[in-house]
Amino acid sequence: MLGSCSDFLEKPPLTNLSESSYWVNASDAEYAVNGLYEAFYELDGGGAFSPGGAPYYDILTDLVWLYASWEFGAYDLTSGSLNADNGWINGFWSKKYQYIRNSNFFFENIDKVKEKLSDDQYRDYCGQARTIRAFLYMRLLQAFGDVPLVRNTLSADDWPGRDKADDIINFIMSELDQAIEELPATQSDERHGRIYRDVARAYKARAALHVAGFYEKTEYYRIAADALKPLVENPVYELWERNSDPVDNFDEIFWAANEGADNKEILFSDQFMKERRPNNMSTCLAGPGWKGLQATQGLIDQFECTEGWQANGIRFADMNTYRNTKNEKSPLDGKSALYDPKDEIKNRDPRLNATFWNPNLYIDETDGKLKKRGEDWVAGNRNFAADRENDCYFPKKLVDPTNYNPEYYYGNSDNNYPLVRLSDMYLLYAEALNETGRTDEAETFVNKVRDRVKMPAVHSTDRTEMRDIIKHERKVELLFENVLYWDYKRWKELEKTMPFGAEFYGFRREAWGFESVRFQQKFLTFPKYNLWPIPSGELRNNPNMTQNEGW
Repeated sequence: MLGSCSDFLEKPPLTNLSESSYWVNASDAEYAVNGLYEAFYELDGGGAFSPGGAPYYDILTDLVWLYASWEFGAYDLTSGSLNADNGWINGFWSKKYQYIRNSNFFFENIDKVKEKLSDDQYRDYCGQARTIRAFLYMRLLQAFGDVPLVRNTLSADDWPGRDKADDIINFIMSELDQAIEELPATQSDERHGRIYRDVARAYKARAALHVAGFYEKTEYYRIAADALKPLVENPVYELWERNSDPVDNFDEIFWAANEGADNKEILFSDQFMKERRPNNMSTCLAGPGWKGLQATQGLIDQFECTEGWQANGIRFADMNTYRNTKNEKSPLDGKSALYDPKDEIKNRDPRLNATFWNPNLYIDETDGKLKKRGEDWVAGNRNFAADRENDCYFPKKLVDPTNYNPEYYYGNSDNNYPLVRLSDMYLLYAEALNETGRTDEAETFVNKVRDRVKMPAVHSTDRTEMRDIIKHERKVELLFENVLYWDYKRWKELEKTMPFGAEFYGFRREAWGFESVRFQQKFLTFPKYNLWPIPSGELRNNPNMTQNEGW
């Protein structure tokens, strides 16, 4: 009787895998690694309108405003009202440590099936998991600074304190160095969903550039350049360019139809599938009644005319600082004969129309009001016009035509989200070269990115000027790819571009005889906002945890 009760109580669950029944087969290691990839998901805006989400991190800069504050839990970070009780900040912290725990668990158990794996499989799985764990610590370092460095699964009685940033940095670098040795040289997934050697190099470079800039450890610029050199020189990769239209060449990089092996610009992406794992990008960015992300006029002013700023004597440095666009005209106004204040899209860098829909503004003669005809998009079989008063410019980039054509599929997009893209790597390499005194070489890689969209080459032998050119180029090339906020942090441009009390406006209405409308006024204080607060729950539960300065 006792024996049968004991057998019953020790019976494993019938519907879920238990630890005792896992780590038995070689496939268990692959499944465990696959489960770690969810760590890269950093889209928001799903909420009650799940599934999926959209890339909202750019609202944390001076470039983009979010119409509906409830769509992004870190909205308080944009206005100056953030506190340590913010649920989104807590979720960010918790998710990163959840997947760090899963990564640690993987390393504690993979040797149980090592003999059932080939040497290449074993090294590959370890390299993938190591890259993911390094990415997670990179994000925690970028967001919070000093954080607990946890290398094993914790018991309920473990209360780790915060380790110094130097220890976190050393761990990230050593993990990625080992991963580069372990991973295969080529990708096994033609849709760019699997980590391989160059992906680890990309994340090493990103981490190194953050350390070089934010922590002013300038020797890390050389580390970043060395990590990127074999990647940017790899002839396998090339910028997407399929026809003579530079708008299409940029816009179509991100379409689901172009995600296969022919797309040699995307190195790594977060994978989505309709019905099973969709995203909400097309709906959040351009869906009927939605269109929450809206460009500030300051962002629109970032785009050059087709002849380039240098031809008009416009300094890139002047655009990498705060500008009150209600009081200040476009930098092109009075300098470029190509500029039309009533048609901001006309004669501009093609990436402007590839990133935002053309509102096609006009004055309605019947009532004298300023209205928007919108843009007719053949690929989506639809007209895209603004739904709200202020959203004159809302995103076109990352919007997939299959979400609208032949019919509108609410919240069910399957275009993948780019995580590592070649043009990003070119610009990171240019930055690392420039900061190590190789400005002439840096210029070459900046101009590779510009040439794809038929923008004129830039020229400078001055390191400071080239630094401002690279910053500008990243802003217009990488919008909505969740990298610019982290750029601003390492560049230390948050305070420069969003000083206390700064006002941000929608599209410039003065050319039409109206007054610009203010989107938002920001009250961020620095250096406080250079790092986020440690979540209050961590402080309450962990006696060894301390708070960041000012919070």
